[in-house]
Amino acid sequence: MSGVFEADPAALRRGIEGMRALPLMARQLGADFRAEENTYTEWPGWTDDFARSVRPRYNDNNEYCLRIGTALHDALDALVAATLMNLESIEGARNDAVERIEDHRRRTADPGPGSGDPGGGKH
Repeated sequence: MSGVFEADPAALRRGIEGMRALPLMARQLGADFRAEENTYTEWPGWTDDFARSVRPRYNDNNEYCLRIGTALHDALDALVAATLMNLESIEGARNDAVERIEDHRRRTADPGPGSGDPGGGKH
């Protein structure tokens, strides 16, 4: 590793803004699936032998699809939150570094001759 820390907070923020739509899209995927599925609910029938043999598996498959949509939403939502936390950490590190540099600059500044500082500004 080079020991160099580099980050582009602006690019990361743009990426996060683009990512924010992903969990909503996953949630909509589930809603769209349910709406579409409702148009096909009747296809195996309800009371004959075929319906009794097919419907349980049909219902299980539909629920499985909905759970996948929910899990996808949750995963994408967590990804956005984690990336945002990463950005906040990067910005915090940058702000801390800038403050420390300014602090150091103030403490070590040489006011120059005639400034009234008998120590000449050196510490």
